[in-house]
Formats: sequence, C-alpha cells, structure tokens
Amino acid sequence: MLGPITNLIVILITLHMNMNVFLGLMVVYSNLLLMVFNLLPIYPLDGGRIIKGILHIYLGKIKAEKYSNCISFVTLILVTFLASVTIYKIENIAIFLIVLVLWGIFIREDRIYEKRNKIYNLLEKNY
Repeated sequence: MLGPITNLIVILITLHMNMNVFLGLMVVYSNLLLMVFNLLPIYPLDGGRIIKGILHIYLGKIKAEKYSNCISFVTLILVTFLASVTIYKIENIAIFLIVLVLWGIFIREDRIYEKRNKIYNLLEKNY
C-alpha cells in the first residue's frame, strides 16, 4: 500500500511547487496513472491485496483467496477489453504490453492459488 501513498505524496508536492507547467503536469499525470494502476483489484497489486485483506476479515482465508482470485480475473477481463478499445482508438502498443504483464502476474498467482487449494482439499479430506 506504500506505492499509491507515495504517488499521492509526489502529486501533492508537485502541485504546490513552482515549476515548469509542462513538467509539473507530466509528473502529476504519470504518478496518477501509476497510482490508479496499482490500485486495480488484481492480486498481487496493492488493490488486490486490499480486497483480499477485506475479504479475509469477513469470510476467512480460503474464501478470501477464492473470491479475490475471481475478482482479479473479472477485473483483468475488463481491463483487457478497455485496453483493446484504447489500442484501436489511439494505436498505443504500451497499453498492450501492460495488459500482457497483468495477465502474466494473474496466471502466476492463479497457479499458486490452485496448488494451495489442492493442499486445503487434501487436508480437509484427511481430517
């Protein structure tokens, strides 16, 4: 959670500084994009960790992992759709690369979730 807070602090400091308007806008814009990106509810990004933590409080560890995995998948589908439309409209390949990185992160975390889920099921059957 330190990343988005740091981005917010940089934005606030930049807004109160006397600097070149273009440079100031670029710093604010880039930090705002990083903050929003990091707050997406895709685990292990900070937004996904926040969702998983809240669900863990109310539903327990196993259900929190299951639901946060589902939320991450749905969010990633929506981000992929929005990125596809954006790529078509503004022809920017950087958005495509970001989506690829997000899918890689999700697939890795999904594999870890599946392994943990198998262990939980084995333990539940044995006890």
